Amino acid sequence: AIGHGWMSFFRVYSASSANLGITNTDGVTTAAPGGSVTYTIAAINAGPSNAPGSTVADTFPASLTCSWTCVGSGSGTCTASGSGNINDPVNLPSGGSVTYTASCTIAANASGSLSNTATVSPSGSVTDPTPGNNSAIDTDTLGVQADIAVTLSDSRSFARVGDALDYLIEVTNPSGPSTAVANVSDALPAGLDSGSWTCTPTPDPGTICHNGSGNTL
Repeated sequence: AIGHGWMSFFRVYSASSANLGITNTDGVTTAAPGGSVTYTIAAINAGPSNAPGSTVADTFPASLTCSWTCVGSGSGTCTASGSGNINDPVNLPSGGSVTYTASCTIAANASGSLSNTATVSPSGSVTDPTPGNNSAIDTDTLGVQADIAVTLSDSRSFARVGDALDYLIEVTNPSGPSTAVANVSDALPAGLDSGSWTCTPTPDPGTICHNGSGNTL
C-alpha cells in the first residue's frame, strides 16, 4: 500500500510596530501681530521597529509666513530646509529623531490667536500602537503692540487777530509692530473759529482716516 502524507507550510508575517511621537512649542503663550515666533517641532521614534517613510506635517496658520530648517539625530533624516508649510518624508529608525526650527513672521493685522498643529505619521507598512501622541498643538494669544506718536505744529511762533492758522497734526506708529486703531482728537482753543480739516493716509494705503470740520475725532 502506498501511504499519502500531508505537509503544511506556514508563512509568518511580522508587522512592524513603532511608537512615534511629536512635540511642538514656540516657548511663549502670547505674541504680537507684526512680530515673530519660532517653533521647535521634534518627531521621535521610541521603537521597537524602524519607521522609514514616515511623514512630518505642519500647515501653519494663514497669518504666518514661515521658513524652516531640520536636523536629524540617531540616524533620523529629513529635508534640510524649506519655506511655507511642512510636509516632509522622513526616516525614523528606532531611537531616531528629527527636529525642525520654524521661524515665522506674524501678519501685522492678525487678531485672535495662533493655533499651530504639527503631526507625525508612519508609512502604511508600520503600525503605531499609541497614535495619541502623533500630533501636538501650540496656541498663543495675540495682543496688539503699537507705538502711537503724535506731533502738532502750525509752523509759526506768533499770530495776529484775524490770521488764518493751518495746523499740521501727524499721527504715526513708527515702531509697531502691530497695526493699530487710534482715535485722534484736537479741541480747538476758544479764540479760534471752527475750521475744517483734511486727512491724508501715508505711506501705507491700508491706513484709513477721514475729513471733517470742528474738533478732530
